[in-house]
Amino acid sequence: MIDTFGMMGEYCAGAQWLRLAMDFEKIGRTRMMIRLPRHRRQLADLNYSALCDLLERYGIAAMKRDELRAYKGNEEMLAEYDEQCQAMEDQAVKLIASASPRIVR
Repeated sequence: MIDTFGMMGEYCAGAQWLRLAMDFEKIGRTRMMIRLPRHRRQLADLNYSALCDLLERYGIAAMKRDELRAYKGNEEMLAEYDEQCQAMEDQAVKLIASASPRIVR
């Protein structure tokens, strides 16, 4: 799909914004650094595909969770996103713990 700016991107229907218009990995990394202050340094320095993919998914999920909180819509769906975000935070801690020093930027 081509957006109004002429870029190619995937349309994210639930949140109604274009995938390329936002850097979800950066958003996810920043939010994860807030949620996991003991791991801020590692989150800032590590840059490998498994962690980057996780941070991108986390950025999307955290934004959707915030959207659900703002509109106080479906509490069941909000609880599901809370669980997903917590699971991704736990997974990030495991990835950080298993990271090789060679992977650091």
